[in-house]
This record gives sequence, structure tokens and C-alpha cells, in this order.
Amino acid sequence: MKHNPHKLSVRIKLGWAIGELAVAAYIGLTIGFLLFYATQALGISPWLAGLVLLAPRLWDAFTDPLMGAISDRTKSPMGRRRPYLLLGSILLGLSMIGLFHAPENATEMHKAIYLLVLYFAASTAITILDVPYSSMAAEMTDDYEERTSLIGYKMVAARVGILMVLFATPLIFAKGEDLVAGFRLVGLGFGAFIIITGVASFFLTKNAPRLEQPVGKFSIRDELTAVRENQPFRALWTVFLFQNLAIGASATTLLYMLTFVINVEKTSIGSFMVIAAVTATVLTPAWVMLGRKMTKRKGYYIALVLSMLAPVPFLFIAPGATTALFFMLIFVGTADAANQLFPNSMVLDTVEVDELRSGERREGAIFGAWAFCRKLGMTAGAFLVSLMLSWFGLIKGASIDMQPESAIMGVRLSYSLLPIVLWIIALLLLQRFKLTEEKFDAIKNQIEAKQN
Repeated sequence: MKHNPHKLSVRIKLGWAIGELAVAAYIGLTIGFLLFYATQALGISPWLAGLVLLAPRLWDAFTDPLMGAISDRTKSPMGRRRPYLLLGSILLGLSMIGLFHAPENATEMHKAIYLLVLYFAASTAITILDVPYSSMAAEMTDDYEERTSLIGYKMVAARVGILMVLFATPLIFAKGEDLVAGFRLVGLGFGAFIIITGVASFFLTKNAPRLEQPVGKFSIRDELTAVRENQPFRALWTVFLFQNLAIGASATTLLYMLTFVINVEKTSIGSFMVIAAVTATVLTPAWVMLGRKMTKRKGYYIALVLSMLAPVPFLFIAPGATTALFFMLIFVGTADAANQLFPNSMVLDTVEVDELRSGERREGAIFGAWAFCRKLGMTAGAFLVSLMLSWFGLIKGASIDMQPESAIMGVRLSYSLLPIVLWIIALLLLQRFKLTEEKFDAIKNQIEAKQN
């Protein structure tokens, strides 16, 4: 299909962005609730639950780049990426249903092993879905500003998906006979949601433009070189890693923070969990407009500074201070809208850097490494939290009245101090990213000159 390097129709943008709802549901459930589900519903020790949730990320180090290479070389009337959007969404939905159906009466180790196996399955499924899906963006347009707009649609969809998960999940599991029964309903509901939205995006992107150039035979060395010798991508990857470490830590701890530190009523937890997501959803279009008036790099700097400041008040917030909590979460959402938009838009531009060097478009290789970065960062951030909660003495399955003061402090520090340190590191690392709009346009001109 002929590639349109300029404007994309709203219908195409919306159709593609709907696929992000499935990805967001997976992220929201696994990062926001899976550790809580493991420790408080299944009674698995925090350190063991942390190991269970970290292990599949090591598997992703192999499967994410491999999936990128496979999709780069797929030949299909539906395009290189779309077949995996269909397959991946179905597999992911089914595996998420299984993930939240762990046996209730098994031993702690048996429950941990069950969780490990199903999380491996879900991790493989999200790889099949997300790597080719995300790679589609760089194929649909090579216009610098249009890519920001396209990612803006995707980020709004991501916010809507996260919003649905954060709001609905506490309400659903609160209505079950116990946490285990409640989470089973969560798995069924969002498993179906993932399948429906993924399949819908598959059909709605049927006529999406795509730039597909032949890629050489698969070579591990070439795939690694595509990433290793792409300096802008390497620089951005490290920033994004520390960003996701911070996000993983804070997102994993939020439910503990609301429950154990601020003592929010159970019926209000869902409402507070969505404040940041609602704010980010509303403000993403505003950040897109601001991004057109400043460089993406400058916008990312601003986002990282805001994200570094946002957790500071949580070091001092008192139990029951729900009014202050409301405004603090709005600030969190404002920062998060920007720190998702800008790096996800910037990474698209690194595809042409590799194309100029190699003569091939390997979006799959780039986005395989990018997907691994996000998943590794978020899960490793959650793992750091599990270690901190164990260190500070969190009692698995116990209510707030049974928790020692040290555990409450551990939750507070995991949500605030740990992410602050990680945001500072990300901010410092961004200085290594030098790909400006002028340099990007020069790279495109060199590519066109070579092709002519």
C-alpha cells in the first residue's frame, strides 16, 4: 500500500489507538494490582511475589526483540504487523482470565508457581500484540509533527484504558465474597475487554497507510546492531528505563498508599485511583499542542522535572487528608500526561537513524527493545517495592490494624522517595539525547537522496 507521509485521517488514528486500550488494560492490571493480588488476596510473601513478577521480564529480553524481527519479516496481505494484533489480543485476553483464577486453597508455593506460569503466558501474549502494534506508528507516517499527533491519540486511549482499570477494579473486587472471588471477576471482565478492543483495532486499521521496505535475512548480530549503533535510541532507552522504574514503583504502591497510609474508605479507593488518569487523559491534547510549539526534548525535560516534584508531598501527607490528596494526584496526572507523550513520540524518529545507516526499516527491532524497556522498568520498579515492603515488615494478607508502623513507612517511602531518586536519574540521562527536529529532517533528506 502506498505510504502517505503527511496527514492521517482521524478515523485511522482512532482505529489504531483503540488497540492501545488492550495494552493499557494489561499494564493497569499487572502494575496496579498484581502485587496486591498476590500478597493480600493469595497470601504470597512480598519478596516471593516480587520474584514471580520479575522473572517473566527476563524472558521478555529474548521474546521482545525476536517478535520485532519476526514482524519485520512477515509477508501478508494484511501487512507485517496487523496479523499479530489479532492473534496477540486473543491470547492476551485468555491468559489474563487465567492469571486471576489462581487456586484459592493451594499452598503458598503452589499459588506462586501458578502465578508464575500464567504470567509467563500473559507476558508472551503482550509481546505478540504490543511490539508489532507499536511498530505500526512509524510505518503510517514519517512526518515529525504528525507522529506527535498520532501518539497523542494513542496516549489518550492509554489513559482511558488505565482509567477504566483503576476505577472498575476496586469496585469489582470489593463486591466479591472475598478478594480472590473479586479478582476472578476482574480477570473475566478485562480479559473480554482486551479481546474486543484488540480485534476491533485489527479491523479498523485495514486501510491504514504503511511504509514497508524489504528487510534482510534474520541475524541476531544485525538486530543488536540496529539498537547498539543507534545513539539517539540508546540514549532515549536509558531515560525511558528509569522513567518506567519510577512509574512501576509508584503505580504498584498506590493501592497500598491509599489503603495503609491515607486510610481512604474502601468505597472511595477507585475514585481516588482514577484522578491522575483522568487528569492525564484530559491534558494529553494540551501537551500535544504545547509539543508543537517547543521541541519534544524540551517538553520531555519539563515532564521529568514535574514528575520528580510530584511525589514530594506524599512524604508528609497525613492520614485522612483526602482534599490534599485530590490535588496532589492532579499534579501527578499532569506530569504523567507529558512523560508518556514525549518519549513515545521521540522514539519514532530513531527509526530513520537506523534506516540511514543500514538502508532498512526495522521498526520491529526498535520497538521490540522499546517494549522490553517499558516492561522491564515497570516490573523492576514493582520488584524494588516488594523488597522494600519485605524489608519494612509488611504482613501479607493483614489489614491496616495488623501492620507495624515500619510497614506503613515502607509504603510511604516506596511511593515517594524511591521514585524521586529514579526521576532525578532519568532527568540527568536525558542530556545524552541529541536528536533535534532539524537533525531528523536532515536524516530524512539524506535517506531520500540515497533512494533517488
